[in-house]
Amino acid sequence: MRRAALTSLFVLAAASTFAGALVRVDHAIHTGAAHLWLAAGFSFLKVAVAVGFAVFVFGRGPAVAPCRTPVAFAACALAIGSPFALEPPTRAAGAAIAGEIIAMLGCAFLLRSAASLGRSFSVLPEARRLVTDGPYRYVRHPVYLGELTAFAGLVVASATPRNVLCAAVFALAQATRMRLEEKALASAFPEYADYAARTGRLLPRFSTSVRPRPREEPA
Repeated sequence: MRRAALTSLFVLAAASTFAGALVRVDHAIHTGAAHLWLAAGFSFLKVAVAVGFAVFVFGRGPAVAPCRTPVAFAACALAIGSPFALEPPTRAAGAAIAGEIIAMLGCAFLLRSAASLGRSFSVLPEARRLVTDGPYRYVRHPVYLGELTAFAGLVVASATPRNVLCAAVFALAQATRMRLEEKALASAFPEYADYAARTGRLLPRFSTSVRPRPREEPA
């Protein structure tokens, strides 16, 4: 029941955003305004993410360590709602183009990371399976990294006060989700501690230790 509700929510969000994007495309065709094309691209990015999440939610497996606390629900609601509260670009500018390129790269990375999760994908910060391959070889939360990158790009594209506020709310919600997810994974998988020790949360952790040289024995 909860899976169907979440899938339906993402599908409805995608459909609503897609309809708005088509309206902007129609206006752009008739007016030739470049900023309307940027606004349409802005909306299509959000559609791609919503559709991808609907597919992953529908096909996910059962949770090993569920997390159903009010804080978890609130963090997820804020993280999901924040992108749809963003204001699109209102004029064509270098920042808008650069921001949408950043957002597209972030979207591509988060969808690739979510594909690595497969049936372990979660919306709530739950544990289904410990995934350590693909992008998870380098960072513990590549999906969140992709989402944060995409969100940052959208804010660069349209840096209004409202969008900056949305970014702050989104970052706080994602930080909360990461903390809760790590707690769930640590409780479900004892080997998670070793994985976390050698893998950065959002940035790759490169070892700087130098192997000591062998001590020379006197002749």
